[in-house]
Amino acid sequence: MEVNVIAEATVQVLVEDTVDLFTPALKIDEIRAEVRDLRCNIIPGKVIFQGILHKQIFFVNEDNVVVHQGVDIPFSGFVEIAAAEPGQICQLAAIIEFIEFELLSPTSLREITVIRVNVRLLDMLPLENVLITTPANQAIFLGNRNSFVAREKVTSTKKYV
Repeated sequence: MEVNVIAEATVQVLVEDTVDLFTPALKIDEIRAEVRDLRCNIIPGKVIFQGILHKQIFFVNEDNVVVHQGVDIPFSGFVEIAAAEPGQICQLAAIIEFIEFELLSPTSLREITVIRVNVRLLDMLPLENVLITTPANQAIFLGNRNSFVAREKVTSTKKYV
């Protein structure tokens, strides 16, 4: 049984969020992120997708202890594909390309993430042994190919009033 790709497109999604930290932070140590729960809906001429950007934030609290806070950020987007018709099968792959963050105050963290989503329309359900090839420079963390790790840039010391 052969799987044929009807069409393929790639789009970038910008996810911006401000996270309220549960305890004041002196600095952000690192942020680990991955994309979860990708799903799609096909309408004439478009594929609409949704997912969850899961982030694990590691930061130094006022007691100089590294603590962790997890956050799930829903995102969505669409890509125009002329051949898209309801009833087709879509296959999604997402790669986190960029994360930037800034500690706005001891309890407020601003994050910007760019996610690249590859959308394939197929003429039948993919078989279990059909693989999606991804770029060789994709970030891998603890064996998870969809992970991305961002660390704080040490450029200056900031004090909050």
